Amino acid sequence: MHRALFIILFISCCSFLIPTDNPTDLLVMKAAESQLPIFLAKIRPGDEGIYGFTENDDLDGCAVGKPFRMLVFNDDFYAANKLVEEKNYITIKNEWRVPVTIRDTNRTLLIVDGNPGNYTVSGMGAPLLAKELQQVSTGAWEHNSFYLLQVSALLADFFVTERDNSFIDAQFVPLESAIMAIPALNKNKKPFYSLTEVENMVKEELKTSPVNEPKKERSKQNNSK
Repeated sequence: MHRALFIILFISCCSFLIPTDNPTDLLVMKAAESQLPIFLAKIRPGDEGIYGFTENDDLDGCAVGKPFRMLVFNDDFYAANKLVEEKNYITIKNEWRVPVTIRDTNRTLLIVDGNPGNYTVSGMGAPLLAKELQQVSTGAWEHNSFYLLQVSALLADFFVTERDNSFIDAQFVPLESAIMAIPALNKNKKPFYSLTEVENMVKEELKTSPVNEPKKERSKQNNSK
């Protein structure tokens, strides 16, 4: 009874400010907002820190932020001995990471999967990744699309922002996981890279790394980041 009352109160009180004009982002955020109370109600006393909260947080003040759509390199990328210019090696997934915020500060991420009319939240966690994504996306134009490129073969992630549904001019910002996994990023130390630069660095690292095949996708419930 208490949990049901909490969910009703949350839905009625939640502030839903949508910093996007992307219709897909809008639908994903609405789904995340409607299902967030279910996951918040599952947090057991004492486990708040696992999800980026504290025991003193007022969870009624939670809101959802702009989604990050997931990207991966496709099979052609990993199979190619030499990359072909202008060939598409990116797969855009029907999967998003949606920040959960308190007082405009990212605390954790919701995992949203599906298609229009059937978006479902399948998990919540990764508070450290939530904070890092807020840091690297601050200052990015809010009308841009936000993505998270996950290179599972190297356990490396990049924040991606673009404005015209094309990755030709997109900016790829390496997260800490990518900087640790790809030494070339430590040498260049640029704030962001082009798609071609990222593709070439990843392919070079795969040649020297003991990992030369895509690893299975990381657990969706990974709360260690």
